Amino acid sequence: MRDALRIARHEWRLILKEPRFLLPFLLTPLILLGLQAVSLWGRLGSPRETLELARSLLLMLAVLAPSAAIPLGADTFAGEKERNTLEILMCLPMGVGPLFWGKILGILPFPVLVGWLGQGALGAMLASRGYAYPGFGALLIKAMVLTPALALFLCALSTLLSLVAESVRGAAQLSSLAMLGLFFLAAAASSAFFGSPLVLASVLAGLSAASAVCFLAARRRFPKVL
Repeated sequence: MRDALRIARHEWRLILKEPRFLLPFLLTPLILLGLQAVSLWGRLGSPRETLELARSLLLMLAVLAPSAAIPLGADTFAGEKERNTLEILMCLPMGVGPLFWGKILGILPFPVLVGWLGQGALGAMLASRGYAYPGFGALLIKAMVLTPALALFLCALSTLLSLVAESVRGAAQLSSLAMLGLFFLAAAASSAFFGSPLVLASVLAGLSAASAVCFLAARRRFPKVL
């Protein structure tokens, strides 16, 4: 575990070293928060319409913020192969397992934090204007639970594709297609997701199972690219 954390910290430093890399992933949440701010302070709709917009934006943040895992995951191994640095990593005094899981840990926190910060800011905006009705807290929690589950799945999928694809671009494009499908699915099932605990549990279970399958496949594939 200590070796995996060493790799993860190295990945975090590389990402934070170039903050502009994170700008595209921060831009979407900022736009969504701006829409909510305009609705609240501009009083463009009724309280019911404002809350309906907030519910939609919560789910959009839960789906779009984890998309930051796609380019990060696509670069995880495909980028190392393109830069011819994978062999250097293998010279480190650690096993294949810590190296693999350390690279995963280097990706996961960023999409989760972006989603949670955006959802927390949206909830704070509504509370400050007196729009946080009793049931809104439950909606916020559901969205915040979905965020790490979806981020984990996209992290696992993009990592697997990074090992299979020949380039970072190829891995990112394939992952983006999956992300597009998830976005339309979430938009179509938003009412059921927030209204039915069974739907919520089914979505979380499905994402967890799919993440486990992708991680196991990626872990088995990893030694073959070395």
